[in-house]
Amino acid sequence: MKITPLAADSLGARSMATLVETPDVTVLIDPSVRLAPYRYDLPPHEIEEDRMRSLWRGIRDAAKKADILSVSHYHFDHHNPDAPSLYKGKRAFLKDGKFHINRSQRERASAFVRALKKYPKEVQVSDGNALDIGGTEIVFSPAVPHGYSDELGYVVMVRVSQGDETFVHTSDVQGPPLKEQLSFILDSDPTVLYADGPMTHMPEHYPEEMTKRSIANLTRILRSTGIRTLIIDHHALRDREWRTRMAPVLAAGEAHDVRVMTAAEFIGKAVDQLEANRDRLYGLEGRKPDREGGPAKSPFP
Repeated sequence: MKITPLAADSLGARSMATLVETPDVTVLIDPSVRLAPYRYDLPPHEIEEDRMRSLWRGIRDAAKKADILSVSHYHFDHHNPDAPSLYKGKRAFLKDGKFHINRSQRERASAFVRALKKYPKEVQVSDGNALDIGGTEIVFSPAVPHGYSDELGYVVMVRVSQGDETFVHTSDVQGPPLKEQLSFILDSDPTVLYADGPMTHMPEHYPEEMTKRSIANLTRILRSTGIRTLIIDHHALRDREWRTRMAPVLAAGEAHDVRVMTAAEFIGKAVDQLEANRDRLYGLEGRKPDREGGPAKSPFP
């Protein structure tokens, strides 16, 4: 099994787009990339804009060879409503747009399905779905909360298993802090887990108690499964001090002989936290932030 993070916060833009290739099938998970509309009360820097365009080209190229494209939920860093042709001739597995979904994402899901029209050769709801293709099993979790409550809706995690390898992609569970999120991961017994991590950069949206719970759950995964690699990225990498915040997880990885790394490091690249360093890009480090990650009502695009 070959796992390739295509775009990620550690690579300079918001995304968890990942290509998973087995001898039987190629799966592209969450093919999109976006930038925080505001960070430190600053709009995206031109360096971020250039990076996003570069990462999007990689996602678009990967889609050409993918058999299956899946969408975990309808935030714009996980699905791109402006690129329905990406799904041409593909099998599409989409988060249910009618059940276990909040209003804004329900509206986005409806618009997205209309835009897709006849591009995919097949469209299925992913929530709780499963399929076997040759020796590869693909399992989608039931819908689980986007974080520690359902205020931001729900997401669908995905497991791809082939031979003695199992990959799990958490999407936006923000941790995971909840039992239902943790249970899917533990039951999957992954060899490689790609987790988005807690939102330590926005304590007003993500309480410290939830950070502690997420760290405890991640260390439990390292301790009690056959995991060999933990990729931690996305929300966690929006914090400049992510290594300090995630120190217990890094220590647990070392204690249990598990590699703990970012998506960038997983593919042999340097970590480049452009959003977390946007104030530095503008030469304004130390300026008090008014808005960390997005519009006042929500930190999510």
